[in-house]
Amino acid sequence: MHEDDQGRGPLQLYPDRRWASWKGREVSLTLCEYAIVEQLAEQQGRDLKYRSLHDLVRGSSFSADTGSDGYQTNVRAFIKRLRRKFCDIDPNFNAIKNYPRYSYRWRSGPKTNK
Repeated sequence: MHEDDQGRGPLQLYPDRRWASWKGREVSLTLCEYAIVEQLAEQQGRDLKYRSLHDLVRGSSFSADTGSDGYQTNVRAFIKRLRRKFCDIDPNFNAIKNYPRYSYRWRSGPKTNK
């Protein structure tokens, strides 16, 4: 492990390089995807609302899609890509929990199949 990494079980974050690994394998993330994973992992076990995740990568003044809830579509797309990238490494990946139309959460503790 590098001195500047932040370990969270099988997830390792390297903030100075905006680099992540899962179970020792590099996860190829964009800067926006890294920011989302980092925020979820830092708030492990806590709900992060769609709006806060959207604002994290787009800024609070950015308008997405049409309607007042268009930002949710953008966040769901980010999370879908993130899950796919982690599942490419670990088909049993389930560390990102969703509460539809409300929030996402990085699961704390060991994985479960629930």
